[in-house]
Amino acid sequence: MQIENEVKYNIKNIDEIKKKIESLGFDFIKKTYQEDYYFSPPHKNFAGTKKYYLRLRNTKNKTEFAYHVVKNNLKTKEWAVFVNNLGGLLKILKLLDFKIDCIVRKERLIYKKDNIKIMLDNVKNLGKFIEIECMGQFGKIERKKFGELINLLELKKTQEVFGMGYPDLLMSKTHDKI
Repeated sequence: MQIENEVKYNIKNIDEIKKKIESLGFDFIKKTYQEDYYFSPPHKNFAGTKKYYLRLRNTKNKTEFAYHVVKNNLKTKEWAVFVNNLGGLLKILKLLDFKIDCIVRKERLIYKKDNIKIMLDNVKNLGKFIEIECMGQFGKIERKKFGELINLLELKKTQEVFGMGYPDLLMSKTHDKI
């Protein structure tokens, strides 16, 4: 299990914020395309709960199956395993009556400095976002770093996405449940 501390903001211009991130000494790690399948188990509807996520994330190099429990707007507990057969796992989940709630498709740029990661996401049918993430314990020092970074990146409280992940935002916007 990992503890993930994360904030998310709507942004208009990825190139503009990329320059700010790089000027702050963050290293570019990689560009990736992710396709995230969100599921509900047969006994419980996760869609719209904003509390539970069962996600199968497919990228070019790997597939991760993860269960998330949202503790608050900042903290999520996550359990994850890697699988080597996306199609096989999708078939098994379907046979077990798991329902796909939505699919989130995004291009992601990843930056890192010390224990902080920044992701710039262009989410299909949703828009552009920045996520700032710190793994592990989140004490006073980490909170201060987050606050300073948010200020340096000139992110406003009105841009913050509070208490909703991409599947929640996408489903509430498009009502396009599969």
